[in-house]
Amino acid sequence: WRQRQLEYTWLRSLMGRYQDFAAVTRDSLTYTLRMLGLAYEREAFERVIEKYLHLELYPDATSALAALKPRKLAILSNGSPDMLNALVRNSGLDGLLDATISVDAKKIFKPSPAAYDLIGEELGTAPHEVLFVSSNPC
Repeated sequence: WRQRQLEYTWLRSLMGRYQDFAAVTRDSLTYTLRMLGLAYEREAFERVIEKYLHLELYPDATSALAALKPRKLAILSNGSPDMLNALVRNSGLDGLLDATISVDAKKIFKPSPAAYDLIGEELGTAPHEVLFVSSNPC
C-alpha cells in the first residue's frame, strides 16, 4: 500500500495530474485490496483511512524535536493540508512545530524541486540550509 502511494504520487507529478494525498491514499488502498484479492468493506476501509489522522509518533519523537529548539521545525509533506493539520493536532506536535507545509500549495509531490521551494516561501530558509529527516525507510 505504501509503495503504491509513493508510485501514484510520482506518476501523477510526471503526468501533471495532481490529486491531493487523501485521494492518492484512497486510490492506493483500493488498488492494494484488489491486488491481494481482499473484499472491499466500506466500514473497514474508512477505519483504515481514518487511522491516517491518528498515527502514533515514534517514542522519542517529541523529546527529539524539543531538543532541537530553538531551531525552526517544520513538516514538509505530500500530505494534504486537512490530513496534516489533523495529524499534527492529534499527535500533539502542534506546540513544537513552526510550520506544517503541504505540497498541495504547488500541486506537485516530492521529490519535485518545486515542492522543496515551499520551505523558502514558508520559513525563509533555502532548502540547502535545511536538515531533512524522513520517516520513510528508503
